[in-house]
Amino acid sequence: MIVFEAATFILFLVFYQGARRAMGRSRNRAFLLGAVLFSLAVETTAVLGGVKNFYWYSLNSYYKHYPLGGYIIWLGLVPLAACLLWYMVAASSYVASSTLMPKRSIWARAAVAGAIATGFYLLIEPVAVTNHWWTWNLKSFYIIDVPLLAWIGVFLTVFLFTAVYQLTMVEGKEMPLIQKLEDLSIKRWPMRSRKHTKNLGFHQLVGVFLFRLAIAFVAFCAVMAPFMIVLWVIANRGQIPPGW
Repeated sequence: MIVFEAATFILFLVFYQGARRAMGRSRNRAFLLGAVLFSLAVETTAVLGGVKNFYWYSLNSYYKHYPLGGYIIWLGLVPLAACLLWYMVAASSYVASSTLMPKRSIWARAAVAGAIATGFYLLIEPVAVTNHWWTWNLKSFYIIDVPLLAWIGVFLTVFLFTAVYQLTMVEGKEMPLIQKLEDLSIKRWPMRSRKHTKNLGFHQLVGVFLFRLAIAFVAFCAVMAPFMIVLWVIANRGQIPPGW
């Protein structure tokens, strides 16, 4: 874990400079802030959802024989390295999809970004679970020792995040489904602004971005809950060999 954590921090320092050149200094900062908070919310929910029973990081007694007992820097129940890794994967996927499909719709680019991110995690997850950087113990269908639910979650998180980022920070568009909620909440207080999103100042735009990410997080949980229940029920019918 310590090697992984140190390597992630070093890679982040290098990657951040490249992402700043690709997205712009201010937008990259907003992307980083949103990515850390969004991934932290998702991963904390994953840990708490199973009460450290089906997904956890190296915090329990199993890892005490490792030097320093596992990860060093934590954001609550999630190591900072995991959030930075999610930022790097999401940013790489977003830049790649925007480069490959500059004229396609935001939703199409977000879907491609989600697919690219899932491809990244196809390489990362098997190595991570083998080295116990994080552990899955969820009763579900597994692909390469990783539950199918995790692959769905990776795609959905990157899809939602990059869509919200492009709609807000890049194009400054309104989101009709939640526009009234924005006008009655974040734009009314603390912003006290009636401007359209595209006319907001940068810091106000970041506030709207974070508000929309909170809504996206709720949507993510609402979509993932049925998947988790259905896969758990099917995998626990007793007709499928353990570990399948």
